[in-house]
Amino acid sequence: MSTELGITDGIAEAADDFLKYPLYKVVSVFTEKMEVIPAIDELRASGFASDDIEAYCGWQGAGEKTYPDTTHGIWDNFIHAASHVGPSRTYLERYEKHLQDGDCIISVKVANKEQKATAAEILHRHTDERVTYFGLLSTDEIR
Repeated sequence: MSTELGITDGIAEAADDFLKYPLYKVVSVFTEKMEVIPAIDELRASGFASDDIEAYCGWQGAGEKTYPDTTHGIWDNFIHAASHVGPSRTYLERYEKHLQDGDCIISVKVANKEQKATAAEILHRHTDERVTYFGLLSTDEIR
């Protein structure tokens, strides 16, 4: 797998079943864009399907980017829907700022505690930023 940034320009269409709130997802910011592809490669090598991984780079006004071999979604929906959920708002405002600054974000759908731990471990290896889990009724920072 290549570590070159295989970025496609343009805004991706959301799938019909796209969740507006990042329910059961582990999310982190990547200020080093060259770490996005290696993180995606490692997630896929660890058993996460392409449909379980979303990657965004930059903000819509600056030309949203998406990565190959990940599910494409619209980050605006994520921000809008989750901004109405208590403490999650703080995280989402931080993500919005990072996207406006041109940084990247990876979101990984997880089905159990083992996947949650594996996804968090992989993201931590590729970024020094916070890794956050969005559950049904809680938002937790994973260390």
